[in-house]
Amino acid sequence: MAVPARADSNDDAFLVSLHAAGITFPDPARVVAAGKWVCQAVGQGTQMADVVKTIQSQNAGLHGDNAARFTAIAANVYCPQALSTTSGNPGS
Repeated sequence: MAVPARADSNDDAFLVSLHAAGITFPDPARVVAAGKWVCQAVGQGTQMADVVKTIQSQNAGLHGDNAARFTAIAANVYCPQALSTTSGNPGS
């Protein structure tokens, strides 16, 4: 497997964290793009719960809590500041 010339350590951390959480995927580039989209959406004012719903609806393999885990991991890696501003609703 070829390693990209410009490997991003955040991308690597994201992929490793997903694997550790038991979230598998066939296309790492697509997964990284979706992870970065999480931060774009939150940065544009989308509520985290709505981001989770979108991630789940656009990724059939993310059932149940995996969409929430994916979103939390993405935010933790790519935009941790989003967690401090949107984490006031742990039950949703």
